Amino acid sequence: MNDIDEIVSGTNNSESKSFDKSAWIQRKQEERKNAYDLIDKTASEIVSDPSKFKTYLDVQGRMNKYSIGNALLITAQMPNATQLKEFSDWKEAGAFIKKNATSITILEPGDSYTRADGSQATSYNAKKVFDISQTTFKQNNRLNDYDDKTKLTALLKDCPVNVKVVDEISGTNRVAEWNKQDNILYVKRGGETQDIFRELSGELARATLEETGNASLDNFKCRCTSYMLCKKYGIDVSSFNLDSIPDSLKSMSSNEIRNELGTMRNAMEDINLRMGQHFENISKKAKSKDLER
Repeated sequence: MNDIDEIVSGTNNSESKSFDKSAWIQRKQEERKNAYDLIDKTASEIVSDPSKFKTYLDVQGRMNKYSIGNALLITAQMPNATQLKEFSDWKEAGAFIKKNATSITILEPGDSYTRADGSQATSYNAKKVFDISQTTFKQNNRLNDYDDKTKLTALLKDCPVNVKVVDEISGTNRVAEWNKQDNILYVKRGGETQDIFRELSGELARATLEETGNASLDNFKCRCTSYMLCKKYGIDVSSFNLDSIPDSLKSMSSNEIRNELGTMRNAMEDINLRMGQHFENISKKAKSKDLER
């Protein structure tokens, strides 16, 4: 049995220790304020610079589980990040943080509290994390295990609209189009799989996103949602043109910008969840077959 007296005496040093709780609280408040300031700053920056906006979409598409605020924080600090954990979590996973690695700050939910008007809210605390690239851990992207046909099947699986395959779509060269009046998603025969994925993802986003009444903004949001999905699932995005950010988006406040980004993220995540379920079912069937052998 361990001798607690020996353990304590071995870990203590001779210097007197003191903990300044007020200083600790102040430091945490400053970290949180700095994070919120960086979120606002980054939101305003990305709508003024198409390259920065695309960087944000890359981050949010790749890290779809993260909130808008955290995706903006990651965009500002480490846009190439793919998997984030605290120091202790990486250590528990058996990974070491590389020398001179600099942590990045994100926000995590804290305690619930009651606002002055009686409504409930959640406070957020700043948290220091490291990306997998800053560790000795190796990453495996399982999405690369699936071919384009399987990804397209997952995209259409249990989608909320009726799908109809046709020879032509309204006399255009389009390979997919959602008709709002009859709630049918038309798909042209004979198209290339990746072309179909690109257009289908945008039209599925259109069916999900609430119309703003601004056609330019609505079309841009559909393209952005499609871009994030394509980027995530390894579909070629070189044909996307996201250089023309609508003036209506540029003129919005930071909070309004985040709201619009949130609608795109929600549309993307709605599709992601359905696709993820399809991939999970494939994995379960494969495991079941292995057990039968």
